[in-house]
Amino acid sequence: MNTEELTEQVPCNLCGSSDSSVRFLSMDGWPIDAAGHYAASTDKFGAYGTIRRCRTCGLVYTSPRIKPERMFDGYSANEDTEYIAECDSRSMNAYLALAVIRRHAQGGRLLDVGCNTGFFLNAARLSYEVAGVEPSAWARRFANEKLRLDITADSLDQAKFPDACFDVVTLIDVIEHLPDPKAALREIARVTKPGGILYLVTPDVESLSARLLRGEWWGLRPAHIYYFSPRTLRRLLYECGFEVVTASSYGRIFTWQYWLSRLSNYPRPLYWAVETVVRVLGIQDKFLYLDTRDSMQFVARRKPV
Repeated sequence: MNTEELTEQVPCNLCGSSDSSVRFLSMDGWPIDAAGHYAASTDKFGAYGTIRRCRTCGLVYTSPRIKPERMFDGYSANEDTEYIAECDSRSMNAYLALAVIRRHAQGGRLLDVGCNTGFFLNAARLSYEVAGVEPSAWARRFANEKLRLDITADSLDQAKFPDACFDVVTLIDVIEHLPDPKAALREIARVTKPGGILYLVTPDVESLSARLLRGEWWGLRPAHIYYFSPRTLRRLLYECGFEVVTASSYGRIFTWQYWLSRLSNYPRPLYWAVETVVRVLGIQDKFLYLDTRDSMQFVARRKPV
């Protein structure tokens, strides 16, 4: 299959303009057509194609990009066993996110969009009645069989939730993957009760590390097709029926070995130095909380209808 059959040109999802400039270009190995690029745990950076910046509103996005149906096939077929290897870390990260969410909604019905294997929902069901949607058949099966969660829908469209049925909706490291973020947020607004909460996490393309590392920044991945700044995300949320309540940087807990694997994409001397320290101290399996201040977490409230 040639590139033209795999890809499509798209305008800005925020304002609809087709007037854009090229911000980053990495065509080596692009377009993506391998399941490994769609894994949440992937460390495959680069090969992100042409990333543009809208001259009208400033949204950063990939165009041309893989067609949505091909993208969905990649996520549906994805099996990410490395994701499970860090299950303890992912559960701890779930509780960090829930600590923020509970300040604004202490109970009710919660929907996790892109729930993967269900570690977040497993933690959340201590306080909420939970539901999730997830395109990966493998991840849904893990959530259902191992965690006894009832995850059957692969998308919001398939789930067909009734209006205003959730008190909380979460989008954790998901919106940057969606072919139509505006349509997804409008659908989320439809199923969220007036006054309900949306909790969202995504990389910050205007962060200091993103600006310093430019085309080598970890956030520029093959499967990321939208890159938000605090300004463009605020505008998108407002246009889709939400008012931002809080916004802050988002840190994560992982083992030293996991963090080290991410460092392997950067200059080898730096990797070797840290790897030597980790190995000598024997801390590969110890946990480290790290906030690189280039991911952002937003809490937004559904505006009255």
